[in-house]
Amino acid sequence: MQTTELISQALMKGRAAEVKQLVEKGVGREYPGRKNPERGLLSGMSIIGDKFKKNEVYVPEVLIAARAMKAGMKC
Repeated sequence: MQTTELISQALMKGRAAEVKQLVEKGVGREYPGRKNPERGLLSGMSIIGDKFKKNEVYVPEVLIAARAMKAGMKC
């Protein structure tokens, strides 16, 4: 599985520490710059947004995912 997919899945589960670790790995080794790790972050939040619109997740889950995204953006 690609790092972007792993980032997206970890973000949707709200695993901030894992997201941060995966983004650091992606930025440091696999990709020049931040382009692909950021795609994973944006993809995960997009899926969470779609699920929120369909009432499949609620505000707490969205906030947890947003916290995980914030951890990934700090890298």
